[in-house]
Order: sequence, then structure tokens, then C-alpha cells
Amino acid sequence: MQLTTFLLADHAEAVNGKLYVTGGCWNAITVSQLPAVHPHFTVAAALNVPWQATNQEHSLRLDLVDANGQSVLDEPLQGHFETGRPPGMRVGDETIVVMAFNFNGLSLPAAGTYDFVLEVDGTELGRASFKAILIEPMTSTGQ
Repeated sequence: MQLTTFLLADHAEAVNGKLYVTGGCWNAITVSQLPAVHPHFTVAAALNVPWQATNQEHSLRLDLVDANGQSVLDEPLQGHFETGRPPGMRVGDETIVVMAFNFNGLSLPAAGTYDFVLEVDGTELGRASFKAILIEPMTSTGQ
């Protein structure tokens, strides 16, 4: 199985085998205070699933870790998926599975680098990284 797309977006949806992405491929957010709460974003993924891996259940795990490798989420997202063989699929062909994971009100405890880590069947397939950058508010000098 191969992860062909793995990105952060302002919003994305997986509909009828396609990803619809708005504001995708960012890798940094600015925050004015810590901990910071990000109102909404999506982690989007596309997996190429080879013929021999179709028609069977696969486990999926998505976690967010900080620079020390510690999970930031209360619990990693976990689930299962299975894709069938569409008409005409032959040995050696691949099918694509698209996914969109929406996060609302995610708390980031500190500035620094974070990685979303996607695993399928216990194997890490990819990481999508971003930095949380603390921006000090501008102050008036009184001049």
C-alpha cells in the first residue's frame, strides 16, 4: 500500500472517490497565545491499494505528535477500511482510497513542530508536518 497524497488543508472532503481541497498544502500556522486552539482544518490522504490488498479489512491510525514524539491528541484516530475490486480490475492494478479527517478546536500546547503520522496495518506510511509559530502582538510605543 502506498500513501500518494498526505496534506493539511483549511478544508477537504472525500466524495465519490475524489478529494475536494480548499486551502491545501500549508505547513505553518501563526498563533497569538499558547496554548492555541485552531478552529478547523483537515488532514487529507489518498492511498493506492494494490489488487492483492483489496477485499480485506485494514486498520488505520492517525496521530498528532510533538517534536518529542509525544501524542497531542486525547486519543489517536483509529478505524478500519476495506476496498473492493471494481469491475474490470485486474491482477496488478491498484485502486485509490481517499480520506479526509476534520479537526475542530484542536489545542496546541506549545510553539514548535508537529507531525500527523498515518499508519496502516501497523506500518507508518507518512507524516504531514507543520509548525506552530507564536507571534507577539504589536504594541504601541506611545510616540
